[in-house]
Amino acid sequence: MTRHWRAAAVIVMVGLAFCQNASAIAETPILPAEGFDAAALTPGRHQFYFDAGSRSTGQPILVPVLVLKGGKAGKQLLLTAAVHGDELNGIRVIHRLADEIDTKELAGTIIAVPGVNQPGMEVDSRYFGRFGRDPNRAFPGQDKGGDTAARYVNRLWQGLLFPGTDIAVDLHTQTTGTAYPLFVFADFRNLAAKSMAFELMPEMIKNDEGEAGTLETSFIQIGVPAVTFEIGAPKLFQSDLVERAVKGLKNLLVANSFLPGKLQKPKKAPIIGSAYTNVYADEGGFAVLAVALKEPVKKGQHVATMFDAFGGELRKYHAPHDGWVLAVATDPMCEAGTMLVRILH
Repeated sequence: MTRHWRAAAVIVMVGLAFCQNASAIAETPILPAEGFDAAALTPGRHQFYFDAGSRSTGQPILVPVLVLKGGKAGKQLLLTAAVHGDELNGIRVIHRLADEIDTKELAGTIIAVPGVNQPGMEVDSRYFGRFGRDPNRAFPGQDKGGDTAARYVNRLWQGLLFPGTDIAVDLHTQTTGTAYPLFVFADFRNLAAKSMAFELMPEMIKNDEGEAGTLETSFIQIGVPAVTFEIGAPKLFQSDLVERAVKGLKNLLVANSFLPGKLQKPKKAPIIGSAYTNVYADEGGFAVLAVALKEPVKKGQHVATMFDAFGGELRKYHAPHDGWVLAVATDPMCEAGTMLVRILH
């Protein structure tokens, strides 16, 4: 085959793939900004795109929505993933959970959004697009007078996330260059949210009063039980953590009468804390950690060493107090101010 014929073949193949993808999008209903009435859906699995606004080019931002409508009446669970655009494990959790649920056995409805922050996902960014603010500090947003992220999340909140939600689980990971274990943020002042944290069967839990602008806290403030479920590291599908998160969500569904079955207890009780402290790099260099996720540490224990470009030791870092390693840096190249270790206590 000549070079010209090869090029032509590639163009045809790309064109066919584009057409097939465009056809699939065209066949998926697009929900307007006002959203939809989940109660009006027939039992079964439904797929939509939500019209979340427009890009700077004027093209629509379409957010995928997966609805599992049960054959029996019940509550409505909201599952969200990739509110931060570089945090992908939650997307695969939603895929796997949907594959395992028989809607004939399901009581109630699951609204799952596998990719909230589409502009951030497209540029591998935690933030809203390349230069935008953190969308998980912008909820419930503003329909007038707000910046781009605030308007975007408000459109999602009003038309998709808030209506009908009885309980919510926001799926996250740590951000680029860091990693969590299976971990839950939960405000124990809300007893239902506290129960949800344990039902998910994580390895660690932080009793956390929340932070303004997060999706979890925005629900808690209006009386809807919600937790943030952290699942490992960014930009990966970590199959072991994904499957354990799916197992935890199914346990939560049983506990909240969405599914029949027996409530499970974890083999090992989670580590629980109410605060954490970050150990930051004071200078740039190459970090070598001396501790691992979930490891107990004592005050003064060596947790990391920073080296220069020639392998010379710059300084050692030590635990500021007793606790457990909640998060670690995964990129050895660290600038000043990089979090090396996060210690839950």
